Amino acid sequence: MSVMKHRMESFGGILALENPPLLVHVDRDFMQGLGHEPSPLWGEPETSLLTAPLEVHFSVTNACSLKCRHCYMDSGEKDAGELSSEEFRKAVDLLAGMGVFHMALGGGEALERPDFFELASYVRARGMVPNLTTNGLPMTREFAAKCSIFGQVNVSIDGMDALQGGGRDQDALGQAVRGVDLLIEAGVKVGLNCVVARQSFDRLPGVFSFAAERGLTDLELLRLKPTGRGTQAYFYRRLTPTQNREFYPMIRDLSLQHAVPAKIDCSFVPMFCWHRPDKTLMEQFSVYGCEAGNVLLGVRSDGRFAGCSFLAGEESIFELPELWNSSVHLSRLRTWIDRAPEPCRSCSYLDICKGGCRAVSRFVAGDRYAPDPECPFADGAQ
Repeated sequence: MSVMKHRMESFGGILALENPPLLVHVDRDFMQGLGHEPSPLWGEPETSLLTAPLEVHFSVTNACSLKCRHCYMDSGEKDAGELSSEEFRKAVDLLAGMGVFHMALGGGEALERPDFFELASYVRARGMVPNLTTNGLPMTREFAAKCSIFGQVNVSIDGMDALQGGGRDQDALGQAVRGVDLLIEAGVKVGLNCVVARQSFDRLPGVFSFAAERGLTDLELLRLKPTGRGTQAYFYRRLTPTQNREFYPMIRDLSLQHAVPAKIDCSFVPMFCWHRPDKTLMEQFSVYGCEAGNVLLGVRSDGRFAGCSFLAGEESIFELPELWNSSVHLSRLRTWIDRAPEPCRSCSYLDICKGGCRAVSRFVAGDRYAPDPECPFADGAQ
C-alpha cells in the first residue's frame, strides 16, 4: 500500500492513496483519530469550498499533429506564450504548495513537447500524482517505458472503426491501438478516453469489447463539448434527446457484460440523474456534476486558468493562491446552486448535479450560468 497523503479542510480533511486509488473526505474526529492535531481551519464554519483543487488538468502544449475535428482545445499550433520548462516547474511548485493531489497532463498532444518527461518527473518529485492523456500517435517503446511514472495513461479512442465518431482522422485508430499495446507491454496502467457523439453512440459496444480484450483499467466516457473545434457541427454531432435518456442504462449494461469499469465525466451527470438513482449512493461514490473551480481547475499551456478545461479564463496560474478565494469567475461557478433558476431550482438532484455543463449552457443557451439545455429534465421531457 502506498503512503497516505492528507490535506486539512474546514470539515476535517482529505485522505489520498495512489495504490489502491483512493481520495476520500473525512470529518474532524476521523482526522484526529489518525493522530492529526486540530487544524486552524476548524475554527471556521464548515464549508464545501476547498482550500485548493484536488486535481488540475494542465495542458503542457497546444501543439498536436492529429488536429481532431472535435478538439475542445482547438489544438494544432503551440499557444503563443507557452510556458517554458522553468515556468512550468514554478507552476508545479505553486500547486504542490497548495496541496493539489493530482495533475492530469495533456495537450494538445503532450508527447510532442520535447521536455515532457522531465516535466512529468518534476510533478512526481513534488509529491503529486501525474496522469497522462494521449492520442497515442507519438508512442514508442521508449516512451511507453518512461510512462511508468504516471498513475495512469488514458489513450483517446472514440470508436473501433474508421468513423471514430466523426471526430478523428481515420488512420488514427490503428496508431492509438498500437499505443495502447505498447503501454500494456511496458506494464503501464492504461485506460481509454472516449468522446461520445451521436454518430458513435451505437458503436460503444465495440469500445467496451476492446477494453475488455486488452484488460484495460477503465473506460471514461466524455460528453462532446462545444468548445474549440467542438463547436463545428455541434448540433449535428451532439447526442439526441433519446440517446441522452438511453445513455446510462446502455453503459451500465455494457460495463456489466464486459466487466469493464465505466466512468462518466461530470457533464453526463444530468443524464444519469434522469433515471432517479439513489442520492445517498451517489454521494458515497462521489458522483457529482460540475465541480469546476473547486475540485477541478483547467490550465492552458500559456498559464491561463479557468474553472475547467472547457471554459475560457484570463487569470494567471501564478496568481492562483491569491485568486482562489477572490476570483469572481471561480466564485460564480461555485455558488451556482444558490442562484439556480427553474427547472433546476425545484429538482431534487440540484445539490448533486449542479445544473449540468456550463460549457454546453454557454454555447447552446448563450449563458454559461443557464441550466444545461440538454438535461432531460430541462429539455421538455416528462
